[in-house]
Amino acid sequence: MQKLMLIFFCLLMQFSAALAQKSDFELVKETVQNYLDGGTYGDTAKMAKVFHPTAFMKFVDVKTGEFRDVPIAKYLEGGRANAGKKIDRTTKIVNIDITGTAAQAKIELDMPSTKLTDYFNLLKINSEWKVVSKIFAREDKK
Repeated sequence: MQKLMLIFFCLLMQFSAALAQKSDFELVKETVQNYLDGGTYGDTAKMAKVFHPTAFMKFVDVKTGEFRDVPIAKYLEGGRANAGKKIDRTTKIVNIDITGTAAQAKIELDMPSTKLTDYFNLLKINSEWKVVSKIFAREDKK
């Protein structure tokens, strides 16, 4: 009887541990939410953890129509000016799509004068989801 109870207890513990692990969807959502929260509350350290160090941001400048290709390190450096400052914006995760170790996320950032739509490409690297590239579209409100 004691052996049976021990086996049952061990199985119960393994089952509980399996249930406690976060799914890839939850982990990607957490990564994206860290970006949103970090940007909203000026937490540059939180934002930096989201990106792979070699990531790039690509966009078309709405004023000039010119294609831009910016290393994430430079983008994050520019964000340091807002460190510790809360930004007036609402954010939303629109969609997350995952296949194996690759994922895409679409998010919206709505500010008083601008709306941004970001698209992230993420990879699962050493059990962590990292944004490896970001593209975005910007709409200035009138």
